Amino acid sequence: MTEKLKVPSTSRLVLEAAMQLYTTPLQQQYIEAIDFSETSGFYDELKQQYPFIADMICLRKQSIRRMLRERMPAFPGQQVIMLGAGLDPLSLYLLENYPQQISRIIEVDNGYIEEKQQLYEEIMPGNPLIRFIKCDITDTALLWSKLLENGYREEIPAIIVFEGVLHYISNDAFVQVMQLFKTPQQHNLVLLDYSLSEEEVPARFLSYHKAVKEVLENYIGRPVNVNNRADIAGLLYQLDGILDTVEPLCETEKKLTGDNHLFHAPGEGIVEMVSFRI
Repeated sequence: MTEKLKVPSTSRLVLEAAMQLYTTPLQQQYIEAIDFSETSGFYDELKQQYPFIADMICLRKQSIRRMLRERMPAFPGQQVIMLGAGLDPLSLYLLENYPQQISRIIEVDNGYIEEKQQLYEEIMPGNPLIRFIKCDITDTALLWSKLLENGYREEIPAIIVFEGVLHYISNDAFVQVMQLFKTPQQHNLVLLDYSLSEEEVPARFLSYHKAVKEVLENYIGRPVNVNNRADIAGLLYQLDGILDTVEPLCETEKKLTGDNHLFHAPGEGIVEMVSFRI
């Protein structure tokens, strides 16, 4: 194994929050190859402003994995396209759990994707199912060209994972990206989370919501994209999408743990989960 990979603050936050999910052999090898030693003021400030941040991220990831599991029996040999894939080892989880149901995995990101590819190559030399694309996902012409170059086929049903991305791009950009994946049969499934706008957040969680939004905006240097449920319905209308799921984090927690220890009502938890077909 080469020298451990030092990760940026946002990636460290996400990976550390979801550490309890990375229990399989390949995922553990991957995590062991990452250097978590550097401290991060951003990471510490987020945890201070919102004590539930790690729980929120972990529930989000568990929800994505549950939706993937539920989708797998629907079609043989599906494609999985991860837009804004980041450093999360979701591909390793899929290969360990659903190797016969997947024909191709394509990870797309504009940062650290080459380093991630190198780590995967060390863990699984020559694996033919995973491709990596370094690309700004909002550059739709380049993205489409790269997808085709790396084996994406419109006629094969695909799962589009859009986790942790809509917070940082505009709704117009989201629609343009999703237009690439529309099919006459509506056999592609999109999985995503979105940040709630303030009117959707109960009063007791509003201070957390505002504080997290401020920390994130100071860090990225621009506003976070927030939406209400009507906004999301409008995006699906533009895409002629069929809604499968809108899931508040309290429902996610209830499904996964059997109880509500952290989030008790819709709007608590800052984000909600959505799945739809296009």
